[in-house]
Amino acid sequence: MQIAPHREQLAGMLCEAAEIEHCLMCCYLYAGFSLKEHADEGLDEVELAAVRRWKREVIRIATDEMLHLALANNLLLSIGASPHYRRFNFPISGGLFPADIGVALTPFDEATLDHFVYVERPRDVAERDGASYSAMKDPSLTRRMLTGRLMLFTEDYDTVGELYQTIAESFRVLHDSLGAQRLFVGPQGAQLGQQDFRLGGLCRIADLKDALAAIELIVRQGEGSASEQGDCHYARFVAIRREWQQLKARRPGFVPYRPAARNPVMRSPVTTDRVQVLAEPASRILDAGNAAYVLMQRLLALMSDEHICAASDRRAVADQTLLLMHVVADVGSLLTTLPARDDLPGVNAGLTFTVSRQSLHYPSRTAAGAVLEEATHALGRRLEEFVPQFPQLRRHAAQLMGWQASWITQEERAAPAVAMPQAAPEAAAPPAASPAAPSSSITTAVGQDLTVHFDTKRCIHARHCVTGEPEVFLANVPGDWIYPDNATPERLAIVAHCCPSGAITYERHDGRPGEAPPKVNLVRVRENGPLAVHAGIALAWPDGRVEPLKRATLCRCGRSSNKPFCDGSHTGSDGAPPFVTSGEIATRPSEPLAVRDGRLDVEPLRNGPLELRGNLEILCGTGRTVDRLQAVRLCRCGRSGNKPFCDGSHAAAGFVADGV
Repeated sequence: MQIAPHREQLAGMLCEAAEIEHCLMCCYLYAGFSLKEHADEGLDEVELAAVRRWKREVIRIATDEMLHLALANNLLLSIGASPHYRRFNFPISGGLFPADIGVALTPFDEATLDHFVYVERPRDVAERDGASYSAMKDPSLTRRMLTGRLMLFTEDYDTVGELYQTIAESFRVLHDSLGAQRLFVGPQGAQLGQQDFRLGGLCRIADLKDALAAIELIVRQGEGSASEQGDCHYARFVAIRREWQQLKARRPGFVPYRPAARNPVMRSPVTTDRVQVLAEPASRILDAGNAAYVLMQRLLALMSDEHICAASDRRAVADQTLLLMHVVADVGSLLTTLPARDDLPGVNAGLTFTVSRQSLHYPSRTAAGAVLEEATHALGRRLEEFVPQFPQLRRHAAQLMGWQASWITQEERAAPAVAMPQAAPEAAAPPAASPAAPSSSITTAVGQDLTVHFDTKRCIHARHCVTGEPEVFLANVPGDWIYPDNATPERLAIVAHCCPSGAITYERHDGRPGEAPPKVNLVRVRENGPLAVHAGIALAWPDGRVEPLKRATLCRCGRSSNKPFCDGSHTGSDGAPPFVTSGEIATRPSEPLAVRDGRLDVEPLRNGPLELRGNLEILCGTGRTVDRLQAVRLCRCGRSGNKPFCDGSHAAAGFVADGV
C-alpha cells in the first residue's frame, strides 16, 4: 500500500479501518449468537462445555473489535475528522473491501471458522480461506490508488495488519511534514476513554506516540505472530478450530451451531442469495433488535459531539449505550432459535445489524433530546409487547422505559427546550424497612439497652465480632454465645458496622438512633472473595420484594448456595478449587460524584450479573478508588475476563441463578 500523502487520505484509511472493525465485530457476534447453549440442543456434556467456552471466547474477540473500532475513531478525531460509525449493510458487495477481506453474516460452521482464522492471520502465515468465502471472491474487482490526487482513493491490501502498518507509517510521514501541533488538531475531550467504557487498552490520542501505541495494540490483539503465542485473535481461533476437529473425530455428527440463516436481511432482497426474515415473531423481533443497534450507534456518535453532549452527560449516555449492547446481544441470541421463514423449514433467523440511511448526528441539543426520547420510548414499548412470550426481555423493556423518562424532565415537558439524560436521581431515599419474616438461620440476643440479631446464612466469618468484642461474641462455644450486656451499645454498634456481610444487625432500646445508611455508597472488591456493599441498599428479589439493607457481601464466584449472598464457597468449602481473583483492579478515570449517598438499587439478574443503579464508588481491596459511577453490572458468575465487571461471559458459561 502507498503511504497517505495528506490528511484526507489518512482519514479515509482510518474510516476503512473503522468499517472493517465494525463489520468483523458484527460477523463475530452473529456467529457467536448461533452457537448452541443448552443441553437439549443435541450436544453431550463434553461438547456443550466446549461450545459454551467457544461462545465466551468469540464474544470476547468481538469485544476486542469494539475496542479497535473505538481506537480507530479516536485516531480520526485526533486529526480533526469526525468519528465513523457508518458502514455498508450486509451482505457487503464485492469490491467495497479487498477481495480477501470478506465479511458476511454466517452461522459458526467450519467454513466460517476457517474464514475467521484467515482474516486474522499474520502476514507471513499461509492459511486457506473458508470454502463458502472463497466462492464469493471476484479477482477482477481490484482497487488502486492514483498518485497526486486530492480526493480519497482506496487501495487493496492482503491483511488488516497491512492496512494498519500503512496507517502507522502515514502518521509518521505527516507528523514529520506537518508537525505535531498541526497534525493533532482534534479535541481530546471528544474521544472515548476509560472514563466512558471499561475496555482494556482504550485510550485518548494526543500525539504520535499515542497513535502508534494504539495501532500496535490493534495489530497485536488481531494477528499477533506466526508462532500463535499470546492472546491474539488468530491464535484463539486456531485453538477453537483444533478443538473442533478433535470433537468431530470423537463424534462425526457433532454440530455446535444452530441453523441461522446465511446472509439474512430485514428488507426485500435484491438478489436470491439472501434470506429475508418474514416469519413471526422473528420479523418483529428483528426489527426491534436493529432499532436497538441503530440507537446504540447514535449514542456512540453523540458522545463525541462536545457541542451537544456535555462532559457531565457522557456517563449517562455511556450507561444507555451499554444497556443497548445487552439488548442487542440477547435479541441476537434469541433470533437464532426462531424460524426465519415459513417456506424455508430448518432455517432460523438472525440479527442483520441493519444500519439507517440517516446521519448519526443532530443539529442541536434540543433536537437530540427529543428524537432520542421518542426512539427509546418506542423501543421500550415494542419490547414490552414481546414479554408474555419471551420474559427474558422484560428487564430490557423496563430499563428502556426508565431511560426514556430521563431524557426529558417533568418541567421540561411543558417547555420547548429538551434536556440531556439525567444519570440517576440525587440521593434517592432507601426503601422503608418492613418486618422481616422469621428465619431459622437468625439468632436473637436481647440485652437491656440493645438487641443483637445474627444471621448464620449471611456470615462470611470476617471475625470482626469475636475479635472486636470477645466478651460479647464468644467464639467456639456450644449454646448461647452472644451477650449484649457485656459491652456498651456504642461499642456493639461499632462492631456491627464493621461486619461486611450484614450478618450482625441491632436494635437500640435507649432512645438513641440505630444504624443509618453511610454517607458514601461503597462496593469493596475483596481479594479472592465477594463484593462487600455498604450503602442504602434496595435489594430486589424475584418475587417482587425489595429488601432494605445497609451491608451485604454478594457472591462473585458463582458457587454460593445462598445467592445473591456469599456463603464462603469461594474458599473451596464446596469441594471445588478456591476462587482466585485479585481484588486489586486498575483505576479508571472518573469524576467525583456530586451526590455520594442515597438509594442503591441492587438487582441480581436471572442467570446474569448484579445490576447496581445509584451513586456508587468501587474500591479495590486496599481501599483505592477504582471507579465512581451511577450504573454498573458486576460479575457474579465468576467467569468474566474483566472482573469485577460483567463482560457477558455468564451466557456462554451457562450460569444459572434466580433473579429479577
